[in-house]
Amino acid sequence: MFFVFLTQIIKSMIKSYKRKIIKRQPRERQYNFLKYWRVVKYYIKRKYNISSMELDMLLYLYDLPYFRKEDFNYYGNTMSWDKRRFYEMVKKDLIKEWRPGGEKYGRAKIWELTHKAKTICLLTYKKLMNDEPISEEPRSNPIFKKTSYADKIYKKVIEKMNASNLHSDT
Repeated sequence: MFFVFLTQIIKSMIKSYKRKIIKRQPRERQYNFLKYWRVVKYYIKRKYNISSMELDMLLYLYDLPYFRKEDFNYYGNTMSWDKRRFYEMVKKDLIKEWRPGGEKYGRAKIWELTHKAKTICLLTYKKLMNDEPISEEPRSNPIFKKTSYADKIYKKVIEKMNASNLHSDT
């Protein structure tokens, strides 16, 4: 009898909560092209042997037909300090001189992105917008040579990404 009385007291002390039913409505996402940004960035970095900061700089300069070194340094201030970044990009054939400058001409040098740099930017945007799948051939994609554990992981994600792009087109 005592145990029955004790269980009734315990039950009265415990609050019972009603579960609220949550109605979820799936929303249509208007933009999702940054979903695979990390994968595309890794692919571009591996394929063209450039750093993340160089890729960021190329994407910033992509819509400028010509620029001065001050424009380069303006965006470069948002990155970690590297005074050789500009000259490394010139050496890697990502930036070229469009117009000479100096005291002889009395005007500033003007630079532009090379064809290689413009191709890198265009390819990055195409991959992000799912206009073009990432190649799964080891000849054209160094990730599929699987030289590291990270390559193995990114390989799986690229395969899933390409498969989802095929299903979304139909």
